[in-house]
Amino acid sequence: MSPDIEGGFSKTRLEFLTDGVFAIVMTLLVLEIAVPQLSHSEVATELPRQLFELWPIVLSYVTSFIILGVFWIVNNEMFRYIKRANRTLLWITIFYLMFIAFIPFSTALLGEYGDQQISVIIYAINITIAGSWVNVQWWYATKNHRLVDSDLDSDFVRMMSRRLPVGPIIYLIAIAVSFVSIETSLIMYIATPLYYLVPFRKEESWFWFTKSKAGDNS
Repeated sequence: MSPDIEGGFSKTRLEFLTDGVFAIVMTLLVLEIAVPQLSHSEVATELPRQLFELWPIVLSYVTSFIILGVFWIVNNEMFRYIKRANRTLLWITIFYLMFIAFIPFSTALLGEYGDQQISVIIYAINITIAGSWVNVQWWYATKNHRLVDSDLDSDFVRMMSRRLPVGPIIYLIAIAVSFVSIETSLIMYIATPLYYLVPFRKEESWFWFTKSKAGDNS
């Protein structure tokens, strides 16, 4: 039996499913940006104005695309350390992908009605739940080294267990902030992915974690 298979469940096929969902979802985001339909006589005067009016939709697209990029990179790096798959991990991942697939809708809602608190809250709840499933994946796979190598460094596991919940926590705070200022909540949505993109001095970020004690399991 292949080393990435446990109980007949293939980790490789799970990764293929995840990559496919992300590819489709990231593509669907751009379909919400519709080209203005104008008559030939209106183009010169109306096109610049109507293109400018698309900026909230474009901003929500860019924000969600970057967030999805962070989710995908985290998933890709996480599965470098997860060596096997079982039924429970499959179902955890399926529920995770269900909320990933919902992001185009919450993004379109935010882009169209970004000045409405309910749109801001729905978007934040969507991202928070998706991010929470990432935490569940990591916790389940590393608990007692269930689906990872037995020699995977415990300090690395603990570091990532502390780091992964930061995003969902910030989005929960953004929901509370939206009762005071919707604009501040939107800024928090845009800024949060930077936490995972910028490495720290004392603690390498997920994407650049190359310390020998973690091991290169690629």
